[in-house]
Amino acid sequence: MGYNIHLRFPENISTEPIVCNLTRKFDLDFNISKAQISSGREGYLILELLCSKEQANQAKKYLEEQGIHVSDLAQSIIRDEKICIECGACTAICPTAALYMDKNRHLAFDVDKCVVCTRCIKLCPVNAIKADIGSVNE
Repeated sequence: MGYNIHLRFPENISTEPIVCNLTRKFDLDFNISKAQISSGREGYLILELLCSKEQANQAKKYLEEQGIHVSDLAQSIIRDEKICIECGACTAICPTAALYMDKNRHLAFDVDKCVVCTRCIKLCPVNAIKADIGSVNE
């Protein structure tokens, strides 16, 4: 079974072989959906863990012990166009510019650039952005 998780690496460990060690330690397979290291050396990684629920929970615990922020990956980001006021606040917090104002000053979303960090959800002043989260701990 696959479990999708979002990892945020602090700058001091973004170059360590933690994912490699993870696969060895817990005998699991994974797919990397997206990865990015910012100019400040902070890293983002979206992993699909191909393993049992127990292995996934052990892996998450291990990653957190290494100083990595682990969160269940939002399976989809949904913007309610009826309540969105297109203020652009979400564009200021989006680390990959997946949310942006188009040439007509309308809010646009480039799914391919999104690392599903969910920062936009927390920032939206009218709660127009929501996530469907598939949790490993269900």
